[in-house]
Amino acid sequence: MENNPVPSEERRKLRRREAELVQRIEILKKAMNETKELDTLALKGKMFKEVQDELRRIQAKLAGLEE
Repeated sequence: MENNPVPSEERRKLRRREAELVQRIEILKKAMNETKELDTLALKGKMFKEVQDELRRIQAKLAGLEE
């Protein structure tokens, strides 16, 4: 992994996306707690994992780390 600085405009976009993802994770957590059906829970679990993965990628990029 390399440590590369992120341009300020891209950093602003990434920070905005990061905030959206954190909010989405909170909504999914709440929805998962309220879900009783296993198929719906599995779908929400998959969505939750995808959002977490994207959040990790954005945070790594903000930290200047490339995969």
